[in-house]
Amino acid sequence: MNSRTDVGDTLREMWETRPARPRDDRKVAGVAAGIARRYDIDPVLVRVGFVVAAFSGIGAALYIAGWILLPDAPADPAGPQTERPRSWLVIAFAIVAAVTIGGMFGDGPDMILPLLVVAGLLYLLHRSRGDRGTAVAEAPTVATATSSSAAPTEVSLVKEPTGAAASTEPPATPPAWDPLGAAPFAWDLPEPSPPVTEAPPRKLPVTPVTLGLALLAGSATAGIMILGGMWTLGNLAVLSGVVLAVLGVGLVVGSFLRTGRGLIPVALLVGALTWSLLAAPLDRWQGDGYGELRAAPTTVSSLQPSYERGAGEINLDLSRLDLAVPPDGNTSPVRTRISMGAGDVQVRVPPAADVTVTARAGFGDVRFGALRDEGPDAYVQAIDDLGTDGVRDGRPLVIDIDAGVADVEVLRG
Repeated sequence: MNSRTDVGDTLREMWETRPARPRDDRKVAGVAAGIARRYDIDPVLVRVGFVVAAFSGIGAALYIAGWILLPDAPADPAGPQTERPRSWLVIAFAIVAAVTIGGMFGDGPDMILPLLVVAGLLYLLHRSRGDRGTAVAEAPTVATATSSSAAPTEVSLVKEPTGAAASTEPPATPPAWDPLGAAPFAWDLPEPSPPVTEAPPRKLPVTPVTLGLALLAGSATAGIMILGGMWTLGNLAVLSGVVLAVLGVGLVVGSFLRTGRGLIPVALLVGALTWSLLAAPLDRWQGDGYGELRAAPTTVSSLQPSYERGAGEINLDLSRLDLAVPPDGNTSPVRTRISMGAGDVQVRVPPAADVTVTARAGFGDVRFGALRDEGPDAYVQAIDDLGTDGVRDGRPLVIDIDAGVADVEVLRG
């Protein structure tokens, strides 16, 4: 069989054996639980996959598609399996799909690649575990008499005594299984054997092993950074990423072995730390000391080329800065740069000055006049803002602000 036919058969089998959404263990519609039971994996892994896909912009569309395409498990398995039409789901899926397709064509291949990755993962999952979760447990059936003419059969537990056995009396002491002596006719029966209990299967120690490997990987990465002279605040995101990668592998392995859920809170914590380090790079924290920095230069010569703080507050008052063109006719821009790791930045500029402001923050609030941006990667830029008079005069003032976790505000006057 060639590869094209094999792929077609696999896709056809995936559709024909698609799971039903169970009524228990569902968080929203049971899509993740149904997929997990079909392929015998931990539903937490599937839910995490939907969350990750949501960050790429296709998670909602995929979940609604599963909601529509996967049938709902009936409340009564013995009853008729009917499926009510869900027109509102079709409308919701159409809206989300339109947004997704619009993003695909608007942003280029950024949306197509996640779709290809999801399709490939589903295909490989079915190829490796397609035989799981398809067996249906059959309850033992009890044959009953259906004919109305057949007489009911009475089963007697009392054995009729015959011969010498008829004159034999039961023991005077009841056995251990009948301490109240309620059934003396069955005292001569053998003692029932104790029930055989099987020991529960031993789960592999995925959580402690993964935590140990993550600690070793983090220690080894830190050692390499120190020996290679790469140990800086900005590289802490690399160290955190290595630990998070090991935890992710442990979660994947644990999902197939039905264990390792203790890694989830640790992975969430390390993931939040990694995201924080990436959103607000710590290399911006390496400023000139900590605390409050206040300056109010009035001449171009007294204006410093840069003002830096690792953490604290920078208050730069340029409202009385003389930006008039000197006698030599120098009209070149007056530039200064502000760097803040964590804290507050406030800059005041002359009301009528020609100002160009570029302000960014890894996480925080950035404001200049009517321009404002907040959250991660906050960014504001105003080019040639002519001020209150609306006239281009004097030397232009160029301010560049780069902050980590900070509130940045540029005011006039």
